[in-house]
Amino acid sequence: MSVVSVEVGVSRRRIVPWVLVAAALVLGVAAVPSLVAEWSSGGQLAIVGLPGQVSAGFELWITSGAAGPGAALSDAVSFWFVFHVVKAVLALGLLAALIVAGCHIWSRAARASSSVGRGLWVLAGVVGAWMPIVVLLVVIANIQGAIAPLTSVLTFLPGDATPAIEQVRAELASGAYSPATAALLDDFRTYHVALVVSLLVVIAGLVATTIVLWAQRARQPHENRRIRRILAAAGIVLPLLLPVFGLLLLANLDTVADTAPALIAFFDGSGT
Repeated sequence: MSVVSVEVGVSRRRIVPWVLVAAALVLGVAAVPSLVAEWSSGGQLAIVGLPGQVSAGFELWITSGAAGPGAALSDAVSFWFVFHVVKAVLALGLLAALIVAGCHIWSRAARASSSVGRGLWVLAGVVGAWMPIVVLLVVIANIQGAIAPLTSVLTFLPGDATPAIEQVRAELASGAYSPATAALLDDFRTYHVALVVSLLVVIAGLVATTIVLWAQRARQPHENRRIRRILAAAGIVLPLLLPVFGLLLLANLDTVADTAPALIAFFDGSGT
């Protein structure tokens, strides 16, 4: 039996369970939230019917002038809240599984005794490196949606301008808000505050992780050149994400500070 096959065989027993967990969670993230949300509504709502429910409920609410949405829109908001909570929890689990699997893969790449085995592990690590980033964005989006489900569910509004949408636009432009428009403005601000807080946590996490990586590299003996290189590479690549998250943070801080124009732009896209 070759050295490569022994390395791969031993490492597979450690990594495969995490890969299987991640694969199961991918399926869960895709399918389970809608099923749980439908169950929570007693089978009265489904994603396929959400656009019609949201559109009709929104029209009734805005034209009524009430401070809170009526039953139709409230049911859609509750459905969407459950959807986001379930998806956020499953996505967090998926993110954890991917991080653990990635750590195992790069650990094997650093300790592989043959160039072929090392190359295979490095290839696996590079190919999978984008996955935690995508899943992190899914986590952030669903935390944001769970905190402000009203704004999130309004993305189901139709592309055409309706009387209710025109009314909200006019009130936002004039600065004279009905109770419904004021509630929309508050929820839209909360939606972006949630994103600001999430981005601050992510940025702090990236900075802390980068510091830990460089500290671990400094503690490694100089003869552990592969481990030192991998830690250095990770310590260089991770901070490259900071400008992206920083720009998102600044954009959302601007929205929080001056929310009405952003909400007008939101309705100009009719929920898109």
